[in-house]
Amino acid sequence: MHLTDVLDVDRIAVDISVSSKKSLLEKAAALLASTSDSADSRDIFESLCQRERLGSTGLGHGVAIPHGRVTGQQTVAGAVIRLQNAIDFDAPDSDPVDLFFALAVPDKCTDVHLRLLADIAERLGREQQRKAIREATDSDQLLRLLSTDLAEPPRQ
Repeated sequence: MHLTDVLDVDRIAVDISVSSKKSLLEKAAALLASTSDSADSRDIFESLCQRERLGSTGLGHGVAIPHGRVTGQQTVAGAVIRLQNAIDFDAPDSDPVDLFFALAVPDKCTDVHLRLLADIAERLGREQQRKAIREATDSDQLLRLLSTDLAEPPRQ
């Protein structure tokens, strides 16, 4: 399973404004709950908050991957949020975060979501990929970017 297998253009929000980690997680939960086989947004929100209490899902370089196991979630669902203005997300490099890749996974999910998390982290570890996502003009372009593999150029 790949990131684009769990994403839909309707669950990509570009250049939105939020004022806090809580409001970001609420927005992510609402996007993740928008599919017919998703759990209630309140349950997804609580799961995302519970995971954040274990430690920030901020990766660094302005990227975070909030995720959680949710009772009632039938399939893995993903959402992407690009903020207009970055917010504090307790990232390990202390940089504010503007790119969020949220996942809601069934509570009985095996290692599928771990592979997705690894894929997202690997992709967004590449400066070229982050730059392209930050420059995307809309949700459709952002989804197309995520469906291709932008390799990092060779180091000089």
